[in-house]
Amino acid sequence: MVRIIFSVIIMLFFLQADGTEIICRYCNLSLPFHGCLLDGGTCRVDPGQYCKVEYHEQGGVEWFSVKGCTTPKEICHSKRIISNTIHLTQCCYQDMCNI
Repeated sequence: MVRIIFSVIIMLFFLQADGTEIICRYCNLSLPFHGCLLDGGTCRVDPGQYCKVEYHEQGGVEWFSVKGCTTPKEICHSKRIISNTIHLTQCCYQDMCNI
């Protein structure tokens, strides 16, 4: 665990030399109380994109979340209801802000 944190810090130091790139956490499946099960590492945002966390809730209970970078046309801070399931998307624009 310490090696992972240390490597992320070094990676952020070298990639952020000019201060223009934002790095986000990328996880295809994160469960409450279990953390990330399908880890994808990190992703970099392009201009006009953000880090995102997409929550999937049903009956007031969060079932899982997906973390990563937004696509160029994706809408941040949106709430969609699809067949009794709520999809809530939240965005942020700082390094690793979607952990």
